[in-house]
Amino acid sequence: MKKILIVEDDRELKEGICYTLQKAGYLTESADSVQNAKTLFLKDAAVILQALLRSKDIYALHPGKLRMDRELTRDILKLGMPSGLQNVIFQFANSFVQMGVNSFDATMVAGNSAASNADALVYDVMAAFYTACGSFMGQNYGAGKKKRVRNSYLISLAYSFGIGLLLGVSLVVFGRPFLSLFTRDAVVMDAGMYRLTIMGFSYCISAFMDCTIAAARALGKSIVPMFIVIMGSCVFRVIWVYTVFAYFHTIPSLYLLYMFSWSITAVAEILYFIRIYRQKMALLS
Repeated sequence: MKKILIVEDDRELKEGICYTLQKAGYLTESADSVQNAKTLFLKDAAVILQALLRSKDIYALHPGKLRMDRELTRDILKLGMPSGLQNVIFQFANSFVQMGVNSFDATMVAGNSAASNADALVYDVMAAFYTACGSFMGQNYGAGKKKRVRNSYLISLAYSFGIGLLLGVSLVVFGRPFLSLFTRDAVVMDAGMYRLTIMGFSYCISAFMDCTIAAARALGKSIVPMFIVIMGSCVFRVIWVYTVFAYFHTIPSLYLLYMFSWSITAVAEILYFIRIYRQKMALLS
């Protein structure tokens, strides 16, 4: 039977949720804070670990037999390290974008801060499809199913592009109500709408870049996609700030770097992916 942990500081609401779930046949455990929930979770994890150590079945855990597989470790690091390094460099490049925003007045800075809350909302939803793309492509590639490898990429790309466009346009249409969650100042909302309007039509473009990167990793290629991203979406952004933005010095000229950097990187990533895709599929023939 499934067990659900409820975290809610309102006692009556928490009890009501627990009661409803219990009536539906679930086991429940409740906590009134995140800290208490962590304590409960760790306690359950300790119980599971203890059960694995005591078990005599095939799934038993034997600490003395734990070993590091060099080949698997190498493969994991080969795929994982470039991804982590890529994210670090992304943050470095974005600091130059923030520097450009800071060159404007406090109102524009506040508007940018409020509007940037939409980024995680959209990126996290789109990222779910990138994860699915990598998982399904990797599984089907391992199973030798060429058609499904291609379809996994195309379907994930279509979904991520579609949801990025839908959420982006929604933020443009309902931008002011969204910004009202973070500020009541109409002038700050006006400043925030500059970012939401441009980014709202740009989010979907990033799907071509990120989904293709996930697809390349599913085929075992991570280092080259990382270098393409560093050059196209990091180095390019720094150059843009010191050239295009420095020349025009307008907020649209700053925000447009996202659309252009994603487009350039996406083209390079897709060209590279097509090449490795053909190579990998030829090996399955």
